[in-house]
Amino acid sequence: MQAQGKKRGSFGFLRDPFSKMMLLFGIEGLCFQYMASTGMFGNNIFASNLGASDVQIGLIQTVTNAVALLLLLPAGIWADRMKSSKGMPVLILCFLGAMYFLYGLTPWMGSFKMAYFFAFLGLTAGVLATYNAQWQSFFGDVTREEERNRVYSFRNRFMFIIGTAAPLLFGLMLAWTSGDGKLAVLQAFYFVNGGVALLGAFVISRIRGGERAPERLAAMKRFSARDVLDALKALRGDQRFLSFFLCIFYFHLAWHTDFSMWYIGQTAYCGLDEAQLSYVNAVTSVLQLAAIGFWAWLNQKKTVHFTILFGALGQALCPLVMMFSVSLPGPERPWVFLGLASVANMTNSCIPLCLVQMLLAVVPERNRALAISLYTMVITLSNAVMPFVGVQIYTALGADWQAFYQYNSLVSLWRFSALGLLLWRYLYMKKNGAIRPGLV
Repeated sequence: MQAQGKKRGSFGFLRDPFSKMMLLFGIEGLCFQYMASTGMFGNNIFASNLGASDVQIGLIQTVTNAVALLLLLPAGIWADRMKSSKGMPVLILCFLGAMYFLYGLTPWMGSFKMAYFFAFLGLTAGVLATYNAQWQSFFGDVTREEERNRVYSFRNRFMFIIGTAAPLLFGLMLAWTSGDGKLAVLQAFYFVNGGVALLGAFVISRIRGGERAPERLAAMKRFSARDVLDALKALRGDQRFLSFFLCIFYFHLAWHTDFSMWYIGQTAYCGLDEAQLSYVNAVTSVLQLAAIGFWAWLNQKKTVHFTILFGALGQALCPLVMMFSVSLPGPERPWVFLGLASVANMTNSCIPLCLVQMLLAVVPERNRALAISLYTMVITLSNAVMPFVGVQIYTALGADWQAFYQYNSLVSLWRFSALGLLLWRYLYMKKNGAIRPGLV
């Protein structure tokens, strides 16, 4: 009897629908972050071990996001017409389960391996970006505005735990192997990704809510191009959305420019090996996890519009960290970079926590999935183009040490201007009473 009572006490919280939903979102976030972490950490290394050039490394973000661009609009249109908003996320995760397994076969494709790599890079990382957009629509449907900060911060704690462990394990296993052994490790992680995607689909299917009323579905007429134009007109005429979009788009342009160059800087200039790359990811994730509770509290006290300023400041400092690190003697660079970059990137954990809530607060409920897809398409276009642009700027400047310093100086100034724009928006909204502590 005592054991039964203890069991009820241990798992009784699952009888509360809200607690159960939080736990399911936590597990789903863990699955999502595992796939995202192995992609962010592994895709560049996978390409390098397959023999990719610097230009091909620069194309990784371009190909990934080009595929996402092609899929976002049809996915949003289809999602709005499904009986439940969970239908599209579940479908995407099931598709990813198969694609990750095929992606893991890349080293066995002989002379076609680079073409095969880019094809299935798009069908995994690109499709995962599409999932994230549809997940936001689903999240908005099954949570109330006053719940979102709590649920999303809880989910993010799970994400940063796996975001710490997965890259660290990944990097150590790569460091312990050589030659074809590295490719075998990479293959194994992508095969596991397939199983994790299927687990995520099951978890999403167990979350209550998201069903659309028959009346709402009946009101959704057959899709035409005019629907997209109507959605664009509605967004263009919404001052709250435009204010959010223009500031965040400029912020993303400055952020995305450095995605490929950051990897090149770590490996070619700071001299980090696979293990040291994993240490940077692990320490950064630990610090981000430690900070997530503070960001959630700050959102409640000062609103997400204030909190995101810290994320923008951290991004502006990253190029300065890179320049300082590479100015040191060779043996010191990796370890100084590890410490400084981890601290500068600690604020990154507040960016998704703020952006999702900021977007859901200004996007209309009608055609929500389509509206979010249109917004995400623009952000994804930036992510597709700007990393390649960053590499091209560096190349045009001479692709040497001097060019590296000039490039990072330019990016830092750009990011500080984005911070200034977000600060101006926050002060303007505060002055006009457009923000409410406790919500957004």
